[in-house]
Amino acid sequence: MHQQRILYPGNAMLRTCVLVALASPFGLQAQDQWPLPIGTEQGVLTIYQPQPESYKGTRLSSRAAISFRATGIDTEPVFGAIWTECELDVDRETRIATIRSEEVKRVRFPSIADSSRAEELKALVRTEVPRLVAPFSIDRLIASLEEIPGSTDEFSTSPPEIIYRDRPSTLVFIDGDPIFKKDEKLGYERVLNTPFLIARKKEGAALYLGSETYWYEAESIVGPWTLTEDVPRELKEALSTEGEGADEAGPGAPPELVVRTAPAELLQTTGKAEMKTLEGTGLLYVSNSPNDLFMAIEDQQYYALLSGRWYRTPDLSNGTWTYVPADKLPGDFAKITEGAEKDHVLASVAGTNAARDAVLDAQVPQTAKVDRNTTLNVEFDGEPSFVDVKGTDVAYAENSSTTVLRIGKRYHALDNGIWFDGPSPQGPWTVSTETPDGLENIPPESPVYNVKYVEVYESTPEVVYVGYTPGYTGSYVYGPTVIYGTGYYYSPWYGTYYYPRPVTYGFSMHYNPWTGWSMGFSMSVGWFTFGVGGYPHYGGWWGPPMYRPPYYRPPYGGGYYGRPVRYGKNTVNIDNSTNINIGQGGRDRSGNLYDRQRPGVEPSRPAQRPAGKVPSDVPRTQGKPTGRPATGKVPEHVYTDKKGDVYQRTNDSWKRYDTGGKWQDAGKAPSMANKPSTGSSDRTAPGNRPGTTGGAGGMDRMQQMERQHQNSMRGQQRVNGFQQQQRSMPARPPMGGGGGRTAPRGRR
Repeated sequence: MHQQRILYPGNAMLRTCVLVALASPFGLQAQDQWPLPIGTEQGVLTIYQPQPESYKGTRLSSRAAISFRATGIDTEPVFGAIWTECELDVDRETRIATIRSEEVKRVRFPSIADSSRAEELKALVRTEVPRLVAPFSIDRLIASLEEIPGSTDEFSTSPPEIIYRDRPSTLVFIDGDPIFKKDEKLGYERVLNTPFLIARKKEGAALYLGSETYWYEAESIVGPWTLTEDVPRELKEALSTEGEGADEAGPGAPPELVVRTAPAELLQTTGKAEMKTLEGTGLLYVSNSPNDLFMAIEDQQYYALLSGRWYRTPDLSNGTWTYVPADKLPGDFAKITEGAEKDHVLASVAGTNAARDAVLDAQVPQTAKVDRNTTLNVEFDGEPSFVDVKGTDVAYAENSSTTVLRIGKRYHALDNGIWFDGPSPQGPWTVSTETPDGLENIPPESPVYNVKYVEVYESTPEVVYVGYTPGYTGSYVYGPTVIYGTGYYYSPWYGTYYYPRPVTYGFSMHYNPWTGWSMGFSMSVGWFTFGVGGYPHYGGWWGPPMYRPPYYRPPYGGGYYGRPVRYGKNTVNIDNSTNINIGQGGRDRSGNLYDRQRPGVEPSRPAQRPAGKVPSDVPRTQGKPTGRPATGKVPEHVYTDKKGDVYQRTNDSWKRYDTGGKWQDAGKAPSMANKPSTGSSDRTAPGNRPGTTGGAGGMDRMQQMERQHQNSMRGQQRVNGFQQQQRSMPARPPMGGGGGRTAPRGRR
């Protein structure tokens, strides 16, 4: 394969391909460039939106309709098709991909009988197309992909303890039995394995739990906890944030504290549950709750969505909940329309377009380029202690904040999405040029399960290209939907240091179609500012791998595509950048958080790269005409089938480009595509849903073209929704909530 390479400032590498679409909203002006005209001395070559045929890892194969209008000749353009293969660099945070290699595999102009003229045009395409360098939206890619099978691993769906309260309440989660450690700065013992400040003077003394607003006191860790104003001065000063983080609406009512040392989720309402109808469905939803809580009229059962899993009960107060698979929900859940209140749950409802998008999105990796000179320092709490992973030849170090594996006689470390190799647990560590063997059989019951989702794609003598899909950060495909966490509880390590493990429950995880999973804390707005930085805040230990300001509304309240998002102080979003923390932030001997930085890593972030650079010996087109500008109106919605025949969608009909160079009527558009796709129940069957493989074998040519068109329209819908969401987001506050430190790096 021919590859064009150029190093830019910051050591960022770009290579080029036909896929050129949307510039990043993070610094580059957002432009919808389809169809894309390319000016040449011979005329104007126009490329239409590519149609993916396969996508695995970073390798994308696609086809696209093209047209060519000769310069100075007053004739109609001739249409054809091209097939390309590319390697993608992806930045999931900006939703932007860039191509770093390409190859034009095939070109076809069916209406050109003159073989010499056809070869001239093919040569022009092979010359001009690889010169394009520009970012494009991965939301277009996701909308156009075919279904990809998810993991066959068995995740746990056993419900955690699900607690219901009809008054303001806060779930205080402690990761197992409380671990007390003397804090020399405070002069108190405090609980290490919780993000809350829980402290006592000595064993047997009163316990204090507090925030800037309220303080509670108890004789034992499980309570009861009662409000108190008699709080030691040292503890009050420890949580002083000089006015930062206070809620503008005031502190609200003092919440009840619900303390748990095992996985739990808190559902709450403000008073008795108030039910509202979801229009067009047989569902009611609880309107005075921050949770996703419904009642199905047909069976009179309550349904709650927790970490992407559905549970139901006949009575909110009895605490007996059972798991419901996403494809066994009452049919009315699939009737929720995008744009309706509570539409965000569609990603967890089998058969909906939102669920399909989420499953496909889980196949798209975050990529990065790593300098091969990047180094790693691994620390252990004592001598390395390895635990065998059942059913495999893999063992993992249980007493390190870095994931260290022993496979055979070699050692492998995974840090910040980068694989390292070493001859011993202490290294020396070098950047891996291949993904370690033997990872495929690691079961979800293991705390290092997520390593299966990190790969090394290729390498050069200078750099290594790596990437991870959302499974690395806890988002897994389970059947027809995505879930958060494996569902299993992993015991933390505690010796001289405390190293927690990834968690599934306790943080009210919600899914967002562009930013992944976000946390809510089931707490009353205003009473507690959840710290994510260093001293004086005490957060940073927990299982969700990353955090930043929220990208969903608390409660989410709709807006799946395009409605504004409000900023809420009690939610935290998981950051899909390469600077990540996979749930083992750890504390040192004094209970203080620690941080590690990773130099030499270049995330695939096109918005931070100079656009339009190519080798000096290749003329630059930048997606704009270099010859005369295009004349006349360029047709829209032009596609090609797998044979290379070209079709155009106009109003509610299709036309086919024949071998004589004329557009012929091909029939009315199939009824499945009369309107943009929604979560309606008529789309629950795979064969009836655009973009799926189910039933595709029986589709005639027009049905396949209509499916391509619907996928294209949905891709544009996703692009618009992401852009609008970004415009509605406020500026992010600095990490650390005033604590002056970045988030701790934990187990990778």
